[in-house]
Amino acid sequence: MRVLSRSRTGFILSAAALVLAGCSSLPPGEVPIVNRNVASGSSTALDSPMKLGGVSDSGATHTVAPGDTIYNISQRYGVNASDLMQMNAITDPTTLRLGQVLRLPRATRAPVTTASSAVKIHRLEAQAPIETSTVIAPAETSSSEPVIKAAEEKTPEAKPAVEEAKTPEKKEAPAVIPGTRFLWPARGPILSDYAKNGKGLDIGGTAGSVVVAAGAGQILFVGGGVKGYGNLVIVKHTPTLVTAYGHNSKVVVKPGDQVKAGQKIAEMGSTDADRVMLRFEVRDKGQPVDPMKYLPPARQ
Repeated sequence: MRVLSRSRTGFILSAAALVLAGCSSLPPGEVPIVNRNVASGSSTALDSPMKLGGVSDSGATHTVAPGDTIYNISQRYGVNASDLMQMNAITDPTTLRLGQVLRLPRATRAPVTTASSAVKIHRLEAQAPIETSTVIAPAETSSSEPVIKAAEEKTPEAKPAVEEAKTPEKKEAPAVIPGTRFLWPARGPILSDYAKNGKGLDIGGTAGSVVVAAGAGQILFVGGGVKGYGNLVIVKHTPTLVTAYGHNSKVVVKPGDQVKAGQKIAEMGSTDADRVMLRFEVRDKGQPVDPMKYLPPARQ
């Protein structure tokens, strides 16, 4: 994972908001969200390309439509999501409004395509037993920690072929059955659990230990600088269910990648933590749920 300069820290904090949104009320000291990209009246402010905070304006715009998110807009135009947010002074992507006109920064890449390739699967539950230890209450954290929300993405409609063919029915993703859906994301003792911190599991380990995707899905976010999470990876499994993996020392996936259950996504570390560990969280409709309901029992 590349090292970010201080000048890019603000970009990463904004990018994290793609899937991490603040609580409904602002705690003391937290800066309220202000969307400064709303023009009063005509679109004359969008007429001439310019440079905002080092981000080059392409001069093009996009009008927000149903199903649009910062993530899928950035993928559609091949632009950096954090640049798109900075260009439009957006700190919370959930504030996008239908009909809102967004400036588009210059494209930095082609739209993301996923190539199918052989993937090494790490079946952690088949290795040495998951150790458990006396639960240690975590250090008190700020109430301003962001809440992880699933970013709902709308799949672009395919253009019909010349000869009309029946569109195969899309099957709904099966309901997640607690206790049978996910794999353990890492091996190690449980340092703190959901009952103690109300967020998820802190799993101890050694630096460089493998961290795997608990279930199949799409990489929704990769980045650092989010307080309390360090180097963070978020995987989207269903339209409402995501898992988060924090404090990694190294990340080996990127946003848009499709991953399989048990596939390596990162290595354990201690970024934004006082020891080497993995913070593992499960969120359903933006709300934290007990990961133990989705994991096989720890083997003694």
